[in-house]
Amino acid sequence: MIGAGTIINPILKVVTTVAILGAAYIFIVKPVLDTTENITDDVSRQTQQALKNSSAASDEFDLNFAKDRSESFANSLGGTWPAAAREVRNCVRAADSSVREMERCDEMGQELVSQAQSDRNFALSYANSLSAQGNSAAAAQVEKCVEEAEFSVREHEKCRALADRLLFP
Repeated sequence: MIGAGTIINPILKVVTTVAILGAAYIFIVKPVLDTTENITDDVSRQTQQALKNSSAASDEFDLNFAKDRSESFANSLGGTWPAAAREVRNCVRAADSSVREMERCDEMGQELVSQAQSDRNFALSYANSLSAQGNSAAAAQVEKCVEEAEFSVREHEKCRALADRLLFP
């Protein structure tokens, strides 16, 4: 039997189900999805800002650390080797706020203090000994070597070796 009750009833059930699902999507699912998306965007923005702040703080710390060490090395050099102290201080001024350049100044100061200064001091001391022994030509040779070495660690090593050879033949 084909009648109105047999065809309309299933159609009404399908339409009612679709209407309920549509209303559930519009009033429940969509607001939840929008809220979740907003929260995710907000968390992402906050995380990116925190990373930027952290990076900036890290860069500032690195800059200040390298600057403080460079200035400390310059102060250490100031008493016995004023030209090297000036060189490190000029490097610090030129580096300004560049972390990489300030770290280069730090490395230069460390090399001058821990490596070059000792060889330079020994070479000059040996030159004084040579001069005191009456060998002013050898003393002048060592002093010239030191002057030409400027701020090179390797060159100061050579000057010390030269002074060693001349003082202790």
